[in-house]
Amino acid sequence: MTPFTEPTGNVVGAGDFRTDGIRAVLNTTRCRACGTAWFPARTQCAACASGDMTPEPSADTGTVYASTLVRIGPARFSAPYVLTYTDIGDIRVLAHYAGDSAPAPGTPVQLRLTVIGSDDNGPVMSYGVAPTTQGANR
Repeated sequence: MTPFTEPTGNVVGAGDFRTDGIRAVLNTTRCRACGTAWFPARTQCAACASGDMTPEPSADTGTVYASTLVRIGPARFSAPYVLTYTDIGDIRVLAHYAGDSAPAPGTPVQLRLTVIGSDDNGPVMSYGVAPTTQGANR
């Protein structure tokens, strides 16, 4: 299996996730004092103010909490595109969705390295989600 490494190139949020070239995992932290997970990673817990944080990679699968089809967006994102709030373990993230229509809540998805737009340097990449038949980690 290919190891997960920090993405390179024209990437938004490169320090926030790792990829094997297809799948992605988020760089999260968990508070050792209260157990709360955070993304993006933090050095201090916003729930209890503890500085006792430990890095923890997320799962690479999750479930859609909510989604929307964006018809008008920033110039570098080619509208229409789909955004989801996705539950990945204890974390809820906003992510681009690899599909033409908004998925229903509860749809299983996998974190992926995804083209989210383009600029003068070519495709802009970040983490996103795509439909999957694998079981989602809740």
